[in-house]
Formats: sequence, C-alpha cells, structure tokens
Amino acid sequence: MPTKRSVLIVLLLLLAACSPRAVESETLDASATDAISDSSDGNARCEVPAQVFVAEDIRMYCAMPGDVQAFLTRESACQHFAGEEAYDEDRARELAYAIHEYCDDRAGLFNALLRRHADNCLVHTELMLLGTRNELALDADSRALPNPCPRGM
Repeated sequence: MPTKRSVLIVLLLLLAACSPRAVESETLDASATDAISDSSDGNARCEVPAQVFVAEDIRMYCAMPGDVQAFLTRESACQHFAGEEAYDEDRARELAYAIHEYCDDRAGLFNALLRRHADNCLVHTELMLLGTRNELALDADSRALPNPCPRGM
C-alpha cells in the first residue's frame, strides 16, 4: 500500500512539473522574468488568460508588451473558434459571429504590431514565429522592415 501511494505521488508531481504553466516559468529568460516583476504593484505575477492555450503563446505572453498580449489573446480566440465544428444552425451563427469578432483584420493587426515594434528583437522574433504558425501574411511594408536582431541570432 505505501508503495502504491508513493508511486501515485511521484506521478502527480511529474504531471504538475510538465504542465504548460510549469514549463512557462522554467523557460522564461531573465528579460521575461523582469517583465513579470515590473507590474504595477511591483510584486504581482503576470497572469496568462485562459484563452491563451497554445504552449508557445503561454511561454512568450508575459515577456510581451500589452498590445502584443492583447493580440495573442485575440489570435488564440480566433484559432479556437475557427477550429470548431458547426453542428447545427445556432452553432453556425455563434461561430460566424465569433470568427467575425476575433479573426477579422488579424493580418492587418499583425503587420501593425510588427511595424510598431520594429526595433525590438524579442517581439519581432516572437511575432514572426506566431505569424508562421498561424499563417499570417506579411504585407509589403512589413517585409521591407530590417531585422532588429543582431547577426547570428
């Protein structure tokens, strides 16, 4: 009996250690940790909204400026509703409304963020990864932006 209990405890600890939130806290670099502690009251931790559910988005959320965080939340909702099935007419209307609400002009918002944060290597890199993952097209102005990251990064 004690052996089964200890095995169960070890399995639960492993499960907790492998959760996306645990991975997020272990993989944040020093600049992301600074971003978490630089909140308004000085000691609050950055909370990732439940709508942000992709591990890569959770990992980068707290290291991003507020406008990029808002875009991540919106883009996550767009991806969620775009992948849902319309099993009846009511659900089809709900999905059409949600897709209109969250997915309209997503490429335009993405490109505006790239231009706004054109001199920030971290934001640029994370936005480009997000754009590739979610198939967000670069407009001509965004394609013409220089890469803000030093060579070799």
